[in-house]
Amino acid sequence: MALSTRQKDAGASGRRTGFEGLGGELSQIVRATRTDETEGLAELRREVTGIIRKDYGQALHKCLSRSEVREIAEEGKTRVWPGLNRAPVTLVSPNEFVRRWSSFGVDFKFASLSWKEGLSLLGFYVNKIDRIRMRPLIFVNTAHHPAVVGVALDHEMGHHLTSQIFGAGQKTHLLSQTGFQEHLVEPAELAADTLVSLGIFPEPVARTLFSTANQALAGSRSSEESDRAFAKLLAYVANRYGFRFDQIGGVNKRLQALAALVHYAKLRRALLDEYNT
Repeated sequence: MALSTRQKDAGASGRRTGFEGLGGELSQIVRATRTDETEGLAELRREVTGIIRKDYGQALHKCLSRSEVREIAEEGKTRVWPGLNRAPVTLVSPNEFVRRWSSFGVDFKFASLSWKEGLSLLGFYVNKIDRIRMRPLIFVNTAHHPAVVGVALDHEMGHHLTSQIFGAGQKTHLLSQTGFQEHLVEPAELAADTLVSLGIFPEPVARTLFSTANQALAGSRSSEESDRAFAKLLAYVANRYGFRFDQIGGVNKRLQALAALVHYAKLRRALLDEYNT
């Protein structure tokens, strides 16, 4: 089993990790941007910094037990992703996602909300509402990189799959650019994120990227080794999902993408470290 994130997390060690290195590079880009273009980016930078330093192992234990994680994974495998946690999920277009799952008891809606306020929304899930909606609805903002759109689709489908476990009721679950730290104290949100993490980083991949044999992401090695480890993570998501930071236009979108990648990678490492999953 890998080293505990609670012992080796970036915030505890005080060392520079690959995550922090990339966050610093993006912060430099932000500082170089004209002042009138940086409004709203401070919150995104705080989001990235916060999740880099967050103890994900502790958060996982507070929200979800080992048995709950296994129940969530089994729900995902049985109903939507048969190869979950064995092979990476496939990135498909929103239309293909709808084609595959439109008969699953949920409606889908997409829109490109590319202006500043709209861009902050990645998607949302709302369950049935008496006399208003007879079926659950998944909405996803398609203004983002296709891989980010795919993450939003999987996250919202995760809400649909686990709605009975966590009693979704009529609450709307929002996935936004600065909401990842809030997910770490909300069992229903972390459950949906768990399905995403298991899908992107199935166990064979997770053990390669995050195991004891590769502890750099835990902050236990030198900066150079840590950067090499993060480079391997970037190479994996680039090769598998076409997710490359240098091809994402705009500092806002790049910081959003960084927040999502760090969040799901750290959650996946915590699942491996804490529950050997």
